[in-house]
Amino acid sequence: MNLPFQTPAWDKTHAEAMRAWQLRRLRRYLATRVLPFSAHYHRVFLDQGLHPEDIKTWDDWAKVPFSTKSNLTVPREQQREFVLIPDEAKMRREPAVLFHALTRGRAAAKDRVEDEFRPILLTSTTGRSSEPVPFLYTKHDLRNLDITGRRIMEVGGSQRDFRHVNLFPYAPHLAFWQTHHAGTAFGTFMISTGGGKTLGTEGNLGIIDKIQPDIIIGMPTFIYHIMRLAIEDGREWPNLKRIVLGGEKVGEGLRARLLSLADKLGSKNPHVLSTYGFTEAKLAMSECPTHSGVAISGFHLSPDLGIIELVDPKTGQPVADGQPGEIVYTPLDARGTVVLCDRTGDIAEGGLTWEPCPNCGRRCPRLLGPISRISEV
Repeated sequence: MNLPFQTPAWDKTHAEAMRAWQLRRLRRYLATRVLPFSAHYHRVFLDQGLHPEDIKTWDDWAKVPFSTKSNLTVPREQQREFVLIPDEAKMRREPAVLFHALTRGRAAAKDRVEDEFRPILLTSTTGRSSEPVPFLYTKHDLRNLDITGRRIMEVGGSQRDFRHVNLFPYAPHLAFWQTHHAGTAFGTFMISTGGGKTLGTEGNLGIIDKIQPDIIIGMPTFIYHIMRLAIEDGREWPNLKRIVLGGEKVGEGLRARLLSLADKLGSKNPHVLSTYGFTEAKLAMSECPTHSGVAISGFHLSPDLGIIELVDPKTGQPVADGQPGEIVYTPLDARGTVVLCDRTGDIAEGGLTWEPCPNCGRRCPRLLGPISRISEV
């Protein structure tokens, strides 16, 4: 039996137990981190007359207003209101900090607080429909990137002796940094090329020829481009086992074409996997391999790090499991920039399921794609 705040196994816990734990964790996170240190949500909960202890059911949680891009596309000073900025006096009285100060000294206690709250990395939204919005990360957030990165590797069926090539552009975007942390956290070899703008197509082709990777990771259109040129040049990549895609919607036709290209490059039994992530979540998730090679297993979520709900894009009302709906995200352990009840504008056309994955057996919830923008539906 799990203690009230002991984290259950992210991929082995039954839905009912995990959902109950998420509610407990949510109340604690709101009470100890978000409401005391986020100017925006302190004001929102005050205006709504809500307190974390009022949230005893998911119906209670539905009373909290959604956040949207319009909340974030505001002047810089207002964006700062979404950043967790601790009150030093409150933090000094926190039991964990007091214990750290008593056992390791005040300087160590100060370092502990800074590791949790001091921003050290910035990413931003892509600005598809509005101005890019910066999102700040602390060391605490980077550890969570390590956790989700390692899970992506595990779900995708990577191995530590595999060679990986990261073809995402060098940019302040989640895709690059999540992939980088996946490699370092999993403890495997990975080279990042920076994509086409850094080395050019020939530079990327040359590195892949030399490394002969087991896995290539990048934007679907760019990977398709370099694989097609590799075939035209008569190159061979026989070690290629996984083609991992992110940053763009991936249709079944493109998956099939990539498998065909991999076959022509000499790959044996390759798999095309898609990932899904967005800046506001500060993490990504992956499909697992299927017997067909074209993954349709759904995106395996990390329910211990965040809550994903699906709502009707017109009414905002929750939809039943297995029904299409707009993705709404709430973190359970983020620091830096924090956005609650974030309406992403993305539609999971296959819905959300808590049924065990038929391919890998994991019990974590899964988003069933394809994932589309509201404007496309």
